[in-house]
Amino acid sequence: MEIISVHEAERPRPGRPHQSMQIVEDRLMKKERKSTEEKLLLAARRLFCRAGIHATGITRILEEAGVARASLYAHYGSKENLLKAVFDTEANMWFHWFDLDLPHLKCSPRERILALFDLLEKWFAKEDFFGCVFINAVAEHEKDSRWVKDVAGAYRDQIIDRLRTLVGESGATDPDMVTQKLGLLIEGAIVTAMVTQNSHAAYIARLAAEDVLRCMECAPHRARC
Repeated sequence: MEIISVHEAERPRPGRPHQSMQIVEDRLMKKERKSTEEKLLLAARRLFCRAGIHATGITRILEEAGVARASLYAHYGSKENLLKAVFDTEANMWFHWFDLDLPHLKCSPRERILALFDLLEKWFAKEDFFGCVFINAVAEHEKDSRWVKDVAGAYRDQIIDRLRTLVGESGATDPDMVTQKLGLLIEGAIVTAMVTQNSHAAYIARLAAEDVLRCMECAPHRARC
């Protein structure tokens, strides 16, 4: 039986690709594909929020991303699919907040709710903040553009459900009403920050949220705050 040393086994054999080299090449190709997708996604999100979805053509997205036209169709197939991917990215930011960032805070559910407004303030302060893509898309599209409203609405429902869970953990006697109030504060802060370009809107909304939570504590006594 032929004995092959470890070094011989690691050396590439004539006529056969080296396995480890193939793995490296596969990883590089995967990284390159991911990089191209990310460039398109980030460019599309910036432009959709900053300039508008209808006003942003494919050519402008390609110029902003610095990639070839074929790349867009290879990864997304169409501008509509790219918009859906932007929706996914926006939703994942919110899911990350509710599923990872807030649960890791060592504080009460009430304080976690208020911490959400701190996350909003950091988001508003970013240079590439031009509002929420869901709100912008629904406001920009015609009333008969059902798919935009359906997708944006479905994601909004998932985000509100997470907020309702957090409110329920805080001991609210009427979690649905408290959630609706907080939802209005969050969405109002987003629009205000977009219009004024001032992240301070999140702080004002946080103060209002404190009032809502304070009223929540008064609710069992039917007190009006």
